[in-house]
Amino acid sequence: MAIQYSLTFAILVTEAALFCLLVLPLPAKWRKHMLRLVSTSPALDKAMYSLKVTFGFIFLLFVDAINKLYSIEERHPEGEEMHDYTFEANLKATKFYAQRNLYLTGFTLFLSFILQRTSALIFQVVQREEELERVQNETHTTTKKQKEIIDKEAGYKKQVDVLSTELKDLKQQQRDYETLKLQVAQQDAEYQRLADERNALEQHDGAKVETRKDI
Repeated sequence: MAIQYSLTFAILVTEAALFCLLVLPLPAKWRKHMLRLVSTSPALDKAMYSLKVTFGFIFLLFVDAINKLYSIEERHPEGEEMHDYTFEANLKATKFYAQRNLYLTGFTLFLSFILQRTSALIFQVVQREEELERVQNETHTTTKKQKEIIDKEAGYKKQVDVLSTELKDLKQQQRDYETLKLQVAQQDAEYQRLADERNALEQHDGAKVETRKDI
């Protein structure tokens, strides 16, 4: 096998190993940590650029294998009788290698596409899980704050009820005080009236006594 196809086979094996690693039922924390480490790695951009160049080269090998296979089929169609068995064996070997190279490069390209889509979907799932976890935490915090607000509102309502009762009692006491004040004023006025009448009677009686003395 030529070196370029040996490298293609090595890439195919690596892709298969990475795909198995991605679909393994790893714990969520491990998977998140691994994907976060890969996505934040500074060498990721360089690796992606190198992979694009490599898969571009593999695509050229894939096209070359198709052309070779098509050329063999065009020059020597299936069912053609050949009397030179050595040439026939070489032709079959060449056709076999062309088909092998076609399948090898084709599977490598196909698996690279599957690997790319699978990794993208897993990244999206992890991001959605992180967003869901963040929303749940925010919801929990909001619910906790809402409960605190409801408790404070209930406490304030209770205080308002107590203050309303106290205010009602104070108003009743004020009315009682005003009534008592009015009664005291009335009694004082009555007392002054009686005192004035008593003084008037005393003065009148005193005047009568002096008149009798003069007589």
